[in-house]
Amino acid sequence: MGLTTPFPEPDSPELQRFAVQSKLEVAGLLRTVLDRGVPLNVFFEAGAGLDVMALRQVDLPHAALIFESPVEEERRHRLLEASTLTCVGFVDEAKLQFSVPGACPAEVAGLPAIAMPMPERLFRIERRVSVRVRPATALGAVCRLPVPGSTGQYETLGVLDIGSGGVALLTHPERVQLSVGMEIAGCRLDLPGVGGATVNLRVRHLGSLVGVDKGGGCGCEFIGSPATVQSMIERYVGQRAERVRRPCDALS
Repeated sequence: MGLTTPFPEPDSPELQRFAVQSKLEVAGLLRTVLDRGVPLNVFFEAGAGLDVMALRQVDLPHAALIFESPVEEERRHRLLEASTLTCVGFVDEAKLQFSVPGACPAEVAGLPAIAMPMPERLFRIERRVSVRVRPATALGAVCRLPVPGSTGQYETLGVLDIGSGGVALLTHPERVQLSVGMEIAGCRLDLPGVGGATVNLRVRHLGSLVGVDKGGGCGCEFIGSPATVQSMIERYVGQRAERVRRPCDALS
């Protein structure tokens, strides 16, 4: 699991152990998101679509969540047309994830809003690393993508965060055109202090992300990584975990 990545975790037996199904506990976690102003990444269209949204109300009597509506009409329309929406955010030491069967238009104080049904369950996933670091503080970790049609040419992308299942990259490539579902072989992953390795990636998500000031974000899963590469990634994550446990280490 890429527990620090801002992308949805795929359904699996491992994920199920993080499920929260008590209505009171689900409501309590969502109220924490509301009270702290935690932005949520909202994924739709099987992950091809993405928006960053702010929760404005937790309406318990009507079992509804009210979100601030996107300003652009096209983005609002795409959200309202989606059959399933998956939301991801971070609170304290945990990643929160839940899915709902679509949304409907609403209004708050005379302004357009988006209403979603209260989720029946929510995943509270304990993270291996307590912060998501920005590229400038990620110890210079990069992933180099081979440029199509060229030999020995690579596009270098900064690593936003990484887990054993995949990596989130800061994307503003000039020579590599990315698309959801695309598989990229022969990428060079460089994790300072641990080492480098060649990995194969599959693009899972593209778009703007919470915590990314410029450019966009790209979420990729590792494909067929050998045990030696998995071990290297786990060592790097472990080292980052040790660093962020110390006070004043976050984004200094």
